[in-house]
Amino acid sequence: MLDSFYGSGSGKEGCRKNNQMLMFVLVLFSVIPVSVLAQEPWTLEDSIQRAVEIAPEARAAEAVVRVREGALKQAGVWPNPQIELRIDDSMSKDEGGSGTDFTQFAFSQPLPLNGRLGHQRHVAGAQLDAARSQRLYQQVRLETQVAQRYHSLQLATERLRLAGLRLQLADALRDAGRQRERAGELSRLERLRLDLIRESAQQILDRSEGKANEALSRFRTYLGLTFEAAETELQLTPLTPFDAIPALAQLQASLSQHPAVLAVRQQLEAAQAEIKLVRAERIPDPTLSLFRERDSLNGHRQNVNGIGVGFTLPIWDRSSGRISAARAQVVQIQSELQVLTRDLSGRLQQSHLHLSHLVQQGRHYRSRVFEPAQQVFDLTRKAYASGEVEILSLIDANNTYFDARERYLELLQEAWQEAAELRLAAGHRFKND
Repeated sequence: MLDSFYGSGSGKEGCRKNNQMLMFVLVLFSVIPVSVLAQEPWTLEDSIQRAVEIAPEARAAEAVVRVREGALKQAGVWPNPQIELRIDDSMSKDEGGSGTDFTQFAFSQPLPLNGRLGHQRHVAGAQLDAARSQRLYQQVRLETQVAQRYHSLQLATERLRLAGLRLQLADALRDAGRQRERAGELSRLERLRLDLIRESAQQILDRSEGKANEALSRFRTYLGLTFEAAETELQLTPLTPFDAIPALAQLQASLSQHPAVLAVRQQLEAAQAEIKLVRAERIPDPTLSLFRERDSLNGHRQNVNGIGVGFTLPIWDRSSGRISAARAQVVQIQSELQVLTRDLSGRLQQSHLHLSHLVQQGRHYRSRVFEPAQQVFDLTRKAYASGEVEILSLIDANNTYFDARERYLELLQEAWQEAAELRLAAGHRFKND
């Protein structure tokens, strides 16, 4: 098909036609964008929404919140009363008969007067707040994992498309070289070099296709996505430069509101309230009892009403061990909070520095390497079409251009990956600006 496209001319006229056709193909490739997307590409926001819907981590974090909500509801409930009924034959025996009768009815109610219900609510409320903060942190972590997989798939897809363009251009160069060899305008050595370039491009395409399929399979499995059997590629948004880097001072100022920090701080509040709860429970709840008894006196039955109060004497168990354990837990959580704050601050600074470096490197590479390589490629194409340079110069410019373009894509992907890490270190949710 390409033979009919290039024609079968010979001599100077054939050479001119071949150069014109090759020039047309090269110009055509230069205007084709790397990412030819569908009208509605699958975005990172779509991926995050899908992950939140199906991820077991999200369901587990939500279940913990529901558990804590139930515990808070239960924390303020009074203990249940106790009713006692007694049936015996004591009155019948006193009266010289037989049978059984109700002889006693008692109602007992523990009275939580030591303030433990308030402390229980405080503990349960702090644990609920910690679970909610942990749920938010789990969402941030989930978004980071989705973003990393999404950007990896973006790079693999862009590499595959770039490898396809490289192969198409190599095919065009090889076929044009064969035409010129038959016309006696190209040596067999140069034509063999073009064949090697074409086979090298094929190998790059095969390798890129394998990596893209692997990345797509991992992405689809992670999100539980299913597609029609005929669909082999998921259309994504293109890789673009990352420019909007928030100020480090602003991120550090909001670090105290990091959901992981809030979760540990609320766990500390619950542990401190636990100490107060244990102290309050050292004094057991008194029990108020109301009773009514029936008895037989001098052959006459009579009712006796009464009221009583019961106390448990805290002689043997004074909860000293529980108080010591609760205090030790407070110290443990305080230490964990200090470690977490230190680590998050270090990760935040490192991630911000790395992202700034990647963005700056991307800009520098685009202006100093990628764009000059593209200009050299364009000028070399024109010079080759006019017969000013040899085919090897075009091949070298072609390889330099595609290598520079691929490296630029890698820098873009690395910047977006680091941006996801920066959001995680700062505890910020993804926002589609």
